[in-house]
Amino acid sequence: MAPAGVRVTQFSLLRTLARSGPMRISDLAAAQLLDRTALSRNLDPLVERRLVKIVRGTDARTREVELTRAGRAMLRAAKPLWQRAQAQVAKRLGKAKLDALITVLGDLEALHPDSVISGTTNSVQASAVGNASSR
Repeated sequence: MAPAGVRVTQFSLLRTLARSGPMRISDLAAAQLLDRTALSRNLDPLVERRLVKIVRGTDARTREVELTRAGRAMLRAAKPLWQRAQAQVAKRLGKAKLDALITVLGDLEALHPDSVISGTTNSVQASAVGNASSR
């Protein structure tokens, strides 16, 4: 991801915003299973680089994060690097081990107290599905 100028954690935030559209900061933190401090640590550089912007939410008490045009361009530039990395992992592990890893990571994610997995696809599975469909 370094050649695109973004860390994996930042790429994940950009992907979430691209899929979901503008999100309240607290909702983005929950979707990423991050506390506000960890989210800020990853979000602040994206704001500084104008890849995302923080805007007033639907009421004066909330703020939302949205992807900018530059953020969409960064995501397009980084996506082939992400896909290449995922393909390398899949090739080295093989399908059975990769499927088992995705299952175990999903199970671990479900243990998080802020997890909203009940009856929905977790972010590990969503990421893997997105990667599998782009191979």
